[in-house]
Amino acid sequence: MDEVARSLRSFLPETTLTLGLLLVVLADAFRVPARAAVCRWLTLVTLAASLGFTLRYSGPWGETWSGMLVQDPLAALLKVVMLAAALLIVLAFQRARELAGLGLGEFYALLLGVTLANLLLATSNDLAMLYLSLEMVSITSYVMVAYIKGDRLSNEASLKYVLFGAVSTGAMLYGLSLLYGLTGTTSLPEIRAFLAAGVTDQTRFAVYLITLLILAGFGFKTAMVPFHFWCPDVYEGAPTPVTAFLSVAPKAAGFGILLRFFFSGLSYPQAGAGGLAGAINWPLTLAILSAATMTLGNVAALTQTNMKRLLAYSSIAHAGYILMGVVALSELGLRALLIYLLAYLFMNLGAFLVVTLVHADLGSFDLRDYPGLYRRAPLLTLAMAIFLLSLIGIPPMVGFLGKLYLFAALLQKAATLADGRMLYTLAVIGAINAAIAAYYYVRVIRAMFIDESDAERPPLKLELADQAWLVVLMIANVVPILGWTYVEAWTRASTLWPGK
Repeated sequence: MDEVARSLRSFLPETTLTLGLLLVVLADAFRVPARAAVCRWLTLVTLAASLGFTLRYSGPWGETWSGMLVQDPLAALLKVVMLAAALLIVLAFQRARELAGLGLGEFYALLLGVTLANLLLATSNDLAMLYLSLEMVSITSYVMVAYIKGDRLSNEASLKYVLFGAVSTGAMLYGLSLLYGLTGTTSLPEIRAFLAAGVTDQTRFAVYLITLLILAGFGFKTAMVPFHFWCPDVYEGAPTPVTAFLSVAPKAAGFGILLRFFFSGLSYPQAGAGGLAGAINWPLTLAILSAATMTLGNVAALTQTNMKRLLAYSSIAHAGYILMGVVALSELGLRALLIYLLAYLFMNLGAFLVVTLVHADLGSFDLRDYPGLYRRAPLLTLAMAIFLLSLIGIPPMVGFLGKLYLFAALLQKAATLADGRMLYTLAVIGAINAAIAAYYYVRVIRAMFIDESDAERPPLKLELADQAWLVVLMIANVVPILGWTYVEAWTRASTLWPGK
């Protein structure tokens, strides 16, 4: 009973989301008066309460629910990122043109469902829970992408998402079944203990194959090359609030379980630098994937004129940057990854909010409609410039510190190795990619501030709430640097190493 009571105390955020989800479904099904407003407020209260429980929880840390989940400071920070992303979607993305006139009760229920699944995924400590939570994230995401039922592009995007997801998660499930067959357990710590005993020549190839198959599932969720093909079409076809949410929350959950799986399940301290169960130098594999992901994302974004596709390829590139923190395999690398996820929450959602507001006015996502935007909406244009400069990594924006910590982690790790050429090479590739990314981000800024519009358009009038959220997100991209001591302390406290 003590174990159940402890599990329940640590499970309050997830319990709150479950109850809120049920209330939203009931309110929508029974058509309560003003049900759209009721469902929205129920969603806001649920997310705020869940976030509050997450922030107030201070332990005890450890395994819960008989080892199926694990609660630690790393999980707490990831939960904050995912809950904050969902909360900002409900609060700030109210003027999305694609959702106008649609019943939003189901939308809010799906949002709570995918958020619950994200939290479970990031805290999974068992192969069964890992797969079930990943599937719950995927299935609810498929429905959210196709939420505009009468739109061909939305339906097409959802179908592509389903097909790519089926292949990727199918490969992952096969890898998980092989891992269970090899080790005889589904518990990540027990898998780690089994592999730490040594991998024979007969099982070495099986471990390689298992690792690559499981990477397919994680790669799909984080938009990692070569599992990224769904990303541009899905981002373009989905409603913009859904696109913004998918670009942040499931990605954070994906990187969370990627860290937990490799560091808790497939590595151990005695393996040395980059050792995977004494068999695979898996940081080299992830370094190649990181370089390929950021390069493909940035190069493909150079030719995009649709803002949602441009930000989709940008999201792929940023997944490559975040992988640099995983490759470093150090406490500083983990801290850099967490700092970058925090920064990415504000800079990417801010950029998508501007795209949403421009689309609400013009009905277009085309970059060729952005010239002259500064004269029509100075605040909107200034906000977009700040978000894009933060994505580039220009000081004093928070994105600069995110990239600074990632590169510092790589170089520090390289300096401790007898042969750190791989990490030095990855750092150089990352720097080159940052320069490539600056080109297409600055192209958007130039279009808004310098290029002349072919047509005269009236001023773009923003509602007071929209202006307030733009200011909040702008501040969030600058203020963390002023209070960096607190951010540094929070992320440092959150690097309780999985399985340490």
